[in-house]
Amino acid sequence: MKKFKNAKALNEEKKRLKMRRAELEKAIKYDWRDVKDSLKPNNIAGQVFSGMAGEKDAENKTGSGVLSEMAARFASKLAGKAEDKLKDKFGKWFKK
Repeated sequence: MKKFKNAKALNEEKKRLKMRRAELEKAIKYDWRDVKDSLKPNNIAGQVFSGMAGEKDAENKTGSGVLSEMAARFASKLAGKAEDKLKDKFGKWFKK
């Protein structure tokens, strides 16, 4: 624990700590928002299928875009339904 010689030094340290706390809380808020966005089922499905489509296109330059588009739409709808179910379950948990 740091010892202070006078009240002015103590107040300056309090001010510095409050500013640091505000900066850290802001950083946590942005990080948490990024985590929530990256864990949405729609985003996960999109990343998976875009990665798969990218690998397919790199392997062979064929016209399989329609199939991958259909698969992506299916996965998006499936992920949306899963997201709705998760929201309902979490809602029930937090209401208790």
